[in-house]
Amino acid sequence: MKKTITLCMLALSFCAFSQSKNEQFSLEGGYGASIPVARFSDFRHYEFAFRYMADEQWGFKFDFGSDKFRKKDVPNYGSDYFRVSAQVVNNLARTFNLKYHSDTRFNLLAHAGLGYSNMKSQRYPGQDNIVHIIFGVTPQIKITDRVAFYFDSSFIMNFSQDYDYNGARYKNETDPPSVGKLLNLSAGLVFYLGKNHGDSDWR
Repeated sequence: MKKTITLCMLALSFCAFSQSKNEQFSLEGGYGASIPVARFSDFRHYEFAFRYMADEQWGFKFDFGSDKFRKKDVPNYGSDYFRVSAQVVNNLARTFNLKYHSDTRFNLLAHAGLGYSNMKSQRYPGQDNIVHIIFGVTPQIKITDRVAFYFDSSFIMNFSQDYDYNGARYKNETDPPSVGKLLNLSAGLVFYLGKNHGDSDWR
């Protein structure tokens, strides 16, 4: 966690430097649902991200996601899961020339990358350290020059996952290490930083 906070602070410090006309910095925060594939879902997903667009098409972001899986009135059930990722971002609206006029208030981003996940079972001691890949799409709606609303759909694959999302160990010796699959559906706000506002997304 300390490494995550340090990474975020370093990213934010970039905002102190001058921007070129194509650079864009933003902070993102959202809330939504976590849906393990073929299992139960839970509306306890939180996410935060720092995004930097080098030009109108390409950029990158560092993001943090947190999920809690629980079943009401069932003790020792579920797990706590968090992830940090580094991702490449592409402005699909510009790549495929979907912007037909300059005052459009709709945009579409795609993102993909890899990172580290940590899972803690509510049934067993210890923690599960996991490597994951993540990819998704992010429709956006412009609110002001400084703020936009987004909806994100991200699919995550966890490699060498030893616990299920319900907190149980995989039963057979041939099962672990397993590939866990997780779908995050979330909505939130983008806050644009720096003198260029949200120009790379909306110009």
